[in-house]
Amino acid sequence: MLFWVVSVMLHSAAALPTTSAPAVKYTRIATPAPALFARRTGTITASASPVVTSAAVIGAANALGFGISVVTGSHVHLDLIGTGVFAVSALLLRGSTLLQRCSAAAVSIWATKLAGFLFFRALQIKRDERLEGVLSTTGGAFSFWAISFLWGFVVSLPHSVAAGVPQASRPPFTRWSAIGLAAFAAGLAIETLADGQKWLFKGDEANRGKFCGVGVWRMSQHPNWFGNLLLWSGITLLNAPTLVAHGTMLQRGGRLAAALLSPLLLAALFFAQATGNMAGGNIAATKYGSDPAFQAYLERTPLVIPTLRSVWAAIRGK
Repeated sequence: MLFWVVSVMLHSAAALPTTSAPAVKYTRIATPAPALFARRTGTITASASPVVTSAAVIGAANALGFGISVVTGSHVHLDLIGTGVFAVSALLLRGSTLLQRCSAAAVSIWATKLAGFLFFRALQIKRDERLEGVLSTTGGAFSFWAISFLWGFVVSLPHSVAAGVPQASRPPFTRWSAIGLAAFAAGLAIETLADGQKWLFKGDEANRGKFCGVGVWRMSQHPNWFGNLLLWSGITLLNAPTLVAHGTMLQRGGRLAAALLSPLLLAALFFAQATGNMAGGNIAATKYGSDPAFQAYLERTPLVIPTLRSVWAAIRGK
């Protein structure tokens, strides 16, 4: 059995110097107290490394999810916990600078929106045979939540790594940060439109048995994945000025490389699923593969990343 062990340093204060007054002498000593967070001027600041704090929070949430899965075998809570914890971790590491708070807000808005939608969808669908099969055994549930932890930890690195840069060294809001926020907003809009349009399409009885190729689904076979990749690339770019603002060249490069693991991992996962090279594969291709209209759709529509031609086709509605 694999256990996630997080070490937390004890926060201790040295004794204050003894002071004296006429006829009165006293010594005030601060006693050490273990703490993961210290409250200062209304802001929660991580006493341990922000990356360790992120791992602890995400690990605890996924451990809770694992426990619920083992006891109930349900899949309803998966995204509510696995995605929702991004918001908790981001807000705990929100810091006090404009850039860090913008990053925390972006992560929290995305996580709250997506977790809420996926939780609502799970309540409506009620059953998912694929997930029920995975969660039917303790080993299967453990594997699922272990992967969920790794995904959450790596994807959140742009925010958690940037949170560890000394506050005095953090740059002001730059044009790169503005571009990053714009990319985040565009990605969030595309992901939201894709999920909403597909949900409404599938909910229409007239579309029963048909594949969704309307709206933003004309510009990409997986516009929801493209939106997710774009918004996390935006969050990475938003934090880039902070990541390279302090330390040696090796330290700055290391922080940037760690943050880039987030969009790189997402791109690898999305393309692996879209091409059927990953468990779960391209479900639509399996379900509608024999439909000539679907084959024509595949030929004219990019896999994940839209082209100018496909974007124009989506805008025109053709």
